[in-house]
Amino acid sequence: MTVIEQIIKDHQHMTRLLDFLDQEVSRYRDDNEYAPRINLILEALDYLHHYPDAFHHPIESRLMVRLRPRLERQNDRIQFDLIENQHQQITAMTQKLNAAFSSVAKDQVVPINLLLSEYVLYSELQREHMELENQYMIPAMQALLSEDDLAQVQDDLKQMADPLFGAHLWEMYENLYQHIAESELMPDVI
Repeated sequence: MTVIEQIIKDHQHMTRLLDFLDQEVSRYRDDNEYAPRINLILEALDYLHHYPDAFHHPIESRLMVRLRPRLERQNDRIQFDLIENQHQQITAMTQKLNAAFSSVAKDQVVPINLLLSEYVLYSELQREHMELENQYMIPAMQALLSEDDLAQVQDDLKQMADPLFGAHLWEMYENLYQHIAESELMPDVI
């Protein structure tokens, strides 16, 4: 699998995880009959911190460094700047949400409406970010990066396999993966 194919696959996996996380977090709403499973929320946020923030986004950034000088249109450069800024925002928001949900897990008082609104902003930013990358970054990479460019970054892929959706599921994410798969089989039951 090429590095660009891995980025595309990562986006598909993160969308699956966000769909699941949206369902879990929605359990905090007053009208929901199901109790939130805080352990699954924390596992998902842990994954979103340790894989996309620590591996996926840095790989994209390394490719964009190679790509940026080849961009001819000002609009493309603006979109790439926005993507890089979003990487930083997403990392900060992931850490903030993880801290907030950890507080909830410790039975500390956290205003649920604030928690829900921050999560919605996070989910929307994640989805907008992937769409922006799919629309601007990936096509530019496919058109403008050479085999040599990709090969130099490809080696990093071998160093970090996806611990949730990769060939070797990490033990700490087994429960989360099982619940994601179940939620996809029964989408109407949260």
